[in-house]
Amino acid sequence: MLRRAFSSAPSPIQVFRSNTFDPVFNLATEGWLFRSMKPVVPTLFLWRNDKTVVIGRNQNPWKECHVQAMDRDGVVLTRRRSGGGAVYQDLGNTCFTFISPIETYDKHADMLVIVRALARLNVLAESTGRNDIVVKAAAAGDNEVRDRKISGSAFELSGDRAFHHGTLLINVGMTALPMYL
Repeated sequence: MLRRAFSSAPSPIQVFRSNTFDPVFNLATEGWLFRSMKPVVPTLFLWRNDKTVVIGRNQNPWKECHVQAMDRDGVVLTRRRSGGGAVYQDLGNTCFTFISPIETYDKHADMLVIVRALARLNVLAESTGRNDIVVKAAAAGDNEVRDRKISGSAFELSGDRAFHHGTLLINVGMTALPMYL
């Protein structure tokens, strides 16, 4: 279910990629990696979830989500260990988690990894002060070019380790967002 790869980058990093689209498994794996692995080298965990709504640790699903529509359509409801808002995910979304030793934790460096990866795919993106990643684009039927959020992040610090995770909207079913959130 989990595939391990090592980067050829100059500094050591371990990369894990999930081979399942099960949001419960993926969030449990993220939690296990964070709690159980010794934070000796930075770790990157990548995964995608099938249709799901993920809510933050303090959110009430009946206030944040259209639970009946989710149940009707088979959309899974899960809760993550960090705070933040509710997010809809499907296979057009990629999730990332950086786990680092607390001494070397740098959320700006983590964001730069994502921005540089997007640049290699000819997507010009930038990190904002709100811990988001945006691209310059026009909405459908709109000629005005402006920042469009494609990624949001949440964070956790615990003992000797730090955790930064987020979503990356690639080709998400945007019509599903108002149906479930």
